[in-house]
Amino acid sequence: MNLKNIAAKIKKLATGKKKLVVIVQCRMSSSRLPGKALMPLGGKTVLEWTLASMKKIHASEYYLAVDVASREALEPVAKKCGWNCYAGSLEDVLDRFCSVIKLSKADVVVRATADNPFLFYEAAQEMIEEYFSREETDPSDYLTYSGLPHGSGVEMFNAHSLLKAAEETDDPYDHEHVGPALYNHTDRYKCDFIKAPAKYNHPEYRTTIDTRDDYHKALEIVEEISGQEPVVEPYRTEVILKALEIPAVKNPVLLVPSVKKGQGTGHLRRCLSLAVENKWDVYIPSDADLPQLENLLEAAEANGLEKYHVIKSLDELSYYSVVITDLFKTDGAMAAKLSSKATVIAMDEGNDDSDYADYVLDVLPSANHNRIVNVSAPHLISRPEKKRSVEQKSTALRNALVVLGGEDPSNLTMPAVIALAENEIYVTAIVPKETEQERFEKKLPEHLSKFVKFSLPVDNLKEKLFNYDLIVTHYGFTAFEAASANCAVILLGTTPLHVELSENYGFKCLAPSQITGSRVRELLENKESLYMEEQVANTDTLAEFTARLSSGNHFMCPVCQKNDVSKNKVIARIPERTFRRCNDCGMIYIGWTVKEKQTEYNRAYFFEDYEKQYGKTYLDDYASIKSQCVRRIGQIDFLYRHRGRRLGKSVTPSVLDIGCAMGPFLSAANDSGWQVFGADISQDAVDYVQKNLNFPAVCTPFPEGNFETEFGVGKFDAVTMWYVIEHFQNLDAVLKKVSELVKPDGIFAFSTPSGSGVSARFNTRTFFEQSPSDHFSIWELNRVKGILARYGFEVIRITSTGIHPERFPVAKRKGLKPGSLRFKLLASYSRMFKLGDTFEIYCRKK
Repeated sequence: MNLKNIAAKIKKLATGKKKLVVIVQCRMSSSRLPGKALMPLGGKTVLEWTLASMKKIHASEYYLAVDVASREALEPVAKKCGWNCYAGSLEDVLDRFCSVIKLSKADVVVRATADNPFLFYEAAQEMIEEYFSREETDPSDYLTYSGLPHGSGVEMFNAHSLLKAAEETDDPYDHEHVGPALYNHTDRYKCDFIKAPAKYNHPEYRTTIDTRDDYHKALEIVEEISGQEPVVEPYRTEVILKALEIPAVKNPVLLVPSVKKGQGTGHLRRCLSLAVENKWDVYIPSDADLPQLENLLEAAEANGLEKYHVIKSLDELSYYSVVITDLFKTDGAMAAKLSSKATVIAMDEGNDDSDYADYVLDVLPSANHNRIVNVSAPHLISRPEKKRSVEQKSTALRNALVVLGGEDPSNLTMPAVIALAENEIYVTAIVPKETEQERFEKKLPEHLSKFVKFSLPVDNLKEKLFNYDLIVTHYGFTAFEAASANCAVILLGTTPLHVELSENYGFKCLAPSQITGSRVRELLENKESLYMEEQVANTDTLAEFTARLSSGNHFMCPVCQKNDVSKNKVIARIPERTFRRCNDCGMIYIGWTVKEKQTEYNRAYFFEDYEKQYGKTYLDDYASIKSQCVRRIGQIDFLYRHRGRRLGKSVTPSVLDIGCAMGPFLSAANDSGWQVFGADISQDAVDYVQKNLNFPAVCTPFPEGNFETEFGVGKFDAVTMWYVIEHFQNLDAVLKKVSELVKPDGIFAFSTPSGSGVSARFNTRTFFEQSPSDHFSIWELNRVKGILARYGFEVIRITSTGIHPERFPVAKRKGLKPGSLRFKLLASYSRMFKLGDTFEIYCRKK
């Protein structure tokens, strides 16, 4: 039945024996967000959005049910939208509905709440069809779709059933929430919660407006869909769903720039630019004292920054997917506050202790080369499009621009102007405000005035740099922009750190005491040294780069399941991931990672993908893999049966192989006389094990599977995982489940990459860079016993595997060849001291 037929049936019902009425409830006294119904959204109020959506439903009458105190404010809106208004009890919302039912003589009611501007009215229409289709054979007293976003659904009920239910219940909850009067009493009323059709089924989303954060998100949705245009019609379902996937809506970001006097305007300028481009929020505290603050905010608003994107408080950090700091130096209190409530990306962090940050991005290269950063990316500095030609570079340096940011806290502008003018260079010097301009003009020696002009800050300065032969500035964005524009560059060392940074990256720099006419003359005489070659092509923008980071994922210690960033030290940072060590259990784990496509363990994984990595398919490599499994089951067999003989065991032992793939270990164990069972998340792998090997196997994610139901076996003599354990984000749940599955005195065995091997020790960064993105834990030999003891296991054997003598520094330095005596000695040394890049653990259940 299509929507037209639904409307015809409803009309027939309305003119016949039955009457459908839509009732929207509303009040102004919300405790979390008072007055939200009349808050502006896209050129109208939130309430108007809801009423417009529900008016799309074909009904006999439409009522706004309010409390008496809210009537004066809300009734005009109802009348404007063509709705009736009824005022009743504040707390007894059920009584309000019953009163409207009696007043309207309704037979069927559709209920919505006024704080839901993004209702799926198409779903509501289809739900009405469902209700009436059941009425003749299996009528419902209450019906709703389950699975819609929280805030996009409605309820429907038999009006007469609701009146009866209201008389039968005295429960305050039933009277406050309407629907529970029916669905909390299913012994008397038939209540149907129907799974919503797939196109509406998105329980992962939230579209209601219950809090300040919800309202902020609603503003984002409307901005993304309609921009500045007033909204006439309520949004269709597909439009709402599309908006909910837009990065600015799905992954909201808060920028926290430095806005303190004396720390320059560059931090705020950069954050405002990102806020405009990516539609993010920017934090401006009430005590901000940056002199250029208001001017910069006005300029950003002129470029499209909405006022609601400027945040005055850090109380609602939980709303944001990511907080990006752009502070001169983050103090301990701020770092602790941010990291305890949000994922933090630190940009050009001046504090050497940056463990509080999930990701550290140096756009401006740092002087501290020992500091651990995820990425050092000067190529992300926005480059000017307009550049000086080769011919212009070859001419004499005649005019210069002096620009030291919005503040010039070290007062180097005037010394630089005088030093340049003394060399008959025509100078334009940028000063922050008119009063400063007048002061500078008065201080300038009269005989130099013909060479100097003072100017106020210039919009889009980087595209005007090419007009000057020489740019005099400090270490910062303008320095790199000027070099990219093919201008000569002299930097002024506002601090010893800036002098060091300047020299590290090839700029000529003058300390404050060196800013003299004679020293400038020396630099001008060797002008070729003032030009820098473009070192890195600009293939990405900072806005694009940080937008990708905003979708990253933050993880807890997989064993302890704790999120204590303040204690869990950073071990390594690479461009896509940050690794931490848990302060409690010692496990190294991925603390943060860029969101990547999840691995699909389908046929391609075992064939095309495997062949790309190893040069042959999984089945081509099957015999080699099985040979390793024969050795493994041999060790398990010895450890289990040796103890079993002492304990008088003689039964055929059972083994469950978790992540069994296409069954090489199951085949080896079966050959050794074990009763084998397999589990894997790949249906293709399980099908192969069942059909080709004839072993019992189940496709299920671990630890969710119920193996007693699947196999009729609740406990096993051994449980194994070969290169599987590192893939689990929640190792605590996994190891608890394994402990439940292994019989007392049974064996738990697994293999995994080693964080104690030669690669991790001597090629640390490469080791972490090559660690797959779905390896959430990195095990170390000295931590294994303590971690497994928590779950009742005693380690009884460790086998070092993945022996690679060629990865020792001495082997690389000497060029040792396989087969040589020293190469063999290194291999023996690796085995003796367990320095293999992988290892196998065999432990017994206590």
